[in-house]
Amino acid sequence: CQKSLESCLEGKRNKFPRFYFTSDPVLLKILSQGSDPESIQEDFEKLFDAINRVQFDKADRKKIIKIKGVVGNAEETVDMVTPVMAQGNIEDWLLALEMEMQRSVRRECRICSLEMGQLLSGLSLADFGEKSIAQVALLGIQLVWTMDFQDALARMARDKDKTVMGTTNRKFVSMLSDLVGICLTDLKSKMHRTKFETLVTVHVHQKDLFQEVWKKVKESKVKDENDFEWLKQTRCYWKQDSDNAVISIADVDFVYSYEYLGCKERLVITALTDRCYVTQSQALGMFFGGAPAGPAGTGKTE
Repeated sequence: CQKSLESCLEGKRNKFPRFYFTSDPVLLKILSQGSDPESIQEDFEKLFDAINRVQFDKADRKKIIKIKGVVGNAEETVDMVTPVMAQGNIEDWLLALEMEMQRSVRRECRICSLEMGQLLSGLSLADFGEKSIAQVALLGIQLVWTMDFQDALARMARDKDKTVMGTTNRKFVSMLSDLVGICLTDLKSKMHRTKFETLVTVHVHQKDLFQEVWKKVKESKVKDENDFEWLKQTRCYWKQDSDNAVISIADVDFVYSYEYLGCKERLVITALTDRCYVTQSQALGMFFGGAPAGPAGTGKTE
């Protein structure tokens, strides 16, 4: 009987691999309530990184129309591109929910890439951050930083004019000042404060990286956008040909996975974190893994 049960649970886990991260008792509880989707609201966070609950259509209580992440007393919601029907085998509709989550986050990222031109031309960071979910707002400033940084290096090499680096630096400093100013206002929820504080944390690091490379440009140690000092950075692009966000580090490219990440705080990024990114990306590029080790609070999870 025990063997039959284990075999059954293994079959469910094979169909929906996220079940591997749950214990047998939790999995049995989820499976036993599969015919009543609303009863497993508290279990979504055991299966997904940031989905705390889902919203069902009022007219059809088995139709999932939104996913939600909760921060304090505020919610962040993502509308499903196509509603997911929570009926049939639970592992089947959970798999459908996972795929639809990725499609929906990808749509948000695509919209962000289209608005990036407005950010480059002066769209208010407050407006952009307000209407974007946290991870898309973060991706947005990383896309802008990558594009501006690479464009500055390319123009410097093409026009033999290093002053473009100073102009770009002033823009990054201005962006940081705007973000800090937003954080000093009375934001309407803890979630909004966490979102903008995360943008500040990441953009401080981006500004510092640019200034480090700018210093090497002045010393004639960096000449163009093909220099390793630039290529070793974590660069974010929106590739029009594949319609995907791509993260590049050195000679390794990763397609953005579109997992919903919610609104979470980020640790301060250090030079050690950057070196770890390069090391881990090279390992993953060669189909190896990694096992970060170190004291608590040093950035292993990051």
